[in-house]
Amino acid sequence: MNYLKEFMEIFGEISRIPRCSGNEKLIAEWIMKRADDNGFETKTDKAGNICVKVDTGSDNTVVIQNHMDMVCEKDSGVNHDFSKDPIKMTIKDDWLKAEGTTLGADNGAGMALAFLLSEENSPKPNLELLFTVDEERGLVGASNLEKHMLTGSTLINLDTETEGEFIIGCAGGRDTLISKRYDFINLDTTEMFKLEIKGLEGGHSGLDIHKNRLNAIKVLGEMLETVNENYPVYISDINGGTAHNAIPRSAFAEFMVEGEITRKNIEDTLAEFDSGLFDLKTVKNRGSGFLTQDDSGQIVSMINEIPHGVYSYDSKMPDKVETSSNLATIKIENSSFICLVSQRSSNPSNLNNLTALIEGCALKAGAEYETGNEYPGWLPEPDSEIVSIFKNTYSEIFGKAPKVDVVHAGLECGVIGEKFENMEMISLGPTIIDAHSPTERLSLSSVEKVAGLLRRVFEKTA
Repeated sequence: MNYLKEFMEIFGEISRIPRCSGNEKLIAEWIMKRADDNGFETKTDKAGNICVKVDTGSDNTVVIQNHMDMVCEKDSGVNHDFSKDPIKMTIKDDWLKAEGTTLGADNGAGMALAFLLSEENSPKPNLELLFTVDEERGLVGASNLEKHMLTGSTLINLDTETEGEFIIGCAGGRDTLISKRYDFINLDTTEMFKLEIKGLEGGHSGLDIHKNRLNAIKVLGEMLETVNENYPVYISDINGGTAHNAIPRSAFAEFMVEGEITRKNIEDTLAEFDSGLFDLKTVKNRGSGFLTQDDSGQIVSMINEIPHGVYSYDSKMPDKVETSSNLATIKIENSSFICLVSQRSSNPSNLNNLTALIEGCALKAGAEYETGNEYPGWLPEPDSEIVSIFKNTYSEIFGKAPKVDVVHAGLECGVIGEKFENMEMISLGPTIIDAHSPTERLSLSSVEKVAGLLRRVFEKTA
């Protein structure tokens, strides 16, 4: 059966609805209306999670789980308001992508598949379509999921991004928020410099952290340190990154330096850096004040000292990342420098060691820190019934064995599994490249494969 027409109709509806993390009201209304139009019952909880009940008369109930929200990133210069504008999509060959923004296939593709298969007239178990809120900012909806929402003891998560790969375990993690209040001073200048890092590749801070992609905040820190070594820097504003789980693609700093220093002088100082990485220009002094040279240097040092990237690989599986850190966001707000760092690990001891290093960077600068938003890992159960069913069914359809793996990313399965102790779980999905970045794209042929696989599994579990 060709599922693409139906999938594109549903995914197209989803993509016309704003759904950045924390702004799920309209997509939640769409879910409730579509469920009602199909005669499906719904449940909600205080967090805003929704469970759509599809009663087929079966003795078996399976949970299909997705999150409603998406990471909202766009290319520099793209005129797109994520609070109201629909995602503009294009198709080239097998790939569906957006025009200059994230596509939202993470996790909109899974949402569309859930409704497509639940509405299809074919054998299936009772389904509970679970849609959680605010996953991208720290698994918030799953963490606050109430026990009354689910009755099924088997869960299929559709948030994995490689067709033919089944995820049966994931890393846990936490965030550290660093802040320090500073006094700003007035300086006699009408202009200042703006140094901007933009257009980097970015990516998912779990799935792509081992690819050594540049972090715009770290690049900015290195450049500011180089300038400061030659000319005393006074920072007025600094900002970078968008989300705890996205490798920062852009960052900027507005600053002045002492003396009659021109833009050409600064550019010469930065000659060792790739000129394609940054843009330097003069801008008007907005009158918001400046940090002292010492305080500016302290912030730059903190940015450069906070660890980012792979901290350790798994001793038993050397090609698997065990522990990592993402220097995710920085900003100045209400006279305070605020920095968010996200850590992941499948090893609690190394997670604690990495967190201690980050907290030590804050203490060295005399800053306050708060470590929290912790979420559990998901311990693999390779011999569970649902994993066996999917492995066997995949081999029957495609004539080859699927890849069964664990992933260095936080999946809601870990949180949900902690709440529902006897839940058997598996995660899969169509192929998505470069999630969390404007180059995100979805393989349409993989959508058909996943839909066909799920349909066959439903027939076996009806």
